[in-house]
Amino acid sequence: MGTLDVETRVRVFRNYTRSTYTVLSGTRVIASARQVRLSDVRFLVRESGRQRMLQRGQRNIHAYAVGNLDVLVRFNEPSRLNPIEGRRAAYDPLRAPNFFDDETKILLAGAAVVQLDHLGMVYAGGRLLTPLAAERPAAVCALIEDRR
Repeated sequence: MGTLDVETRVRVFRNYTRSTYTVLSGTRVIASARQVRLSDVRFLVRESGRQRMLQRGQRNIHAYAVGNLDVLVRFNEPSRLNPIEGRRAAYDPLRAPNFFDDETKILLAGAAVVQLDHLGMVYAGGRLLTPLAAERPAAVCALIEDRR
């Protein structure tokens, strides 16, 4: 694995095969992590990859949390990060086209801080994907409910 500099801009995805998070810098894997904390986060979903997954019914890597790496606990180290105060976020390509708040189902563009660990994804300082989502959360919830 490559060199790891804290405050590097990275992409992180959930590695379901290894039950870890894979951390990328550019196209290089720099770490497999048990816990990751990012700041100034943007949620990225590659729609072409999502559509391919929906058509084939086969998982592929197409969704990431992109942000500044604040803290990383490698998969072979004990967990040491305390949970952050925030809300749970989720991504399910069958239910929504982007990451969303797990409770309100409002689509998210990013967040000030995101922590990924065995509890899933928790964010603070969330940014909505579109003004439409902020004005009509019921419409977004209906979209997600229809895809269940």
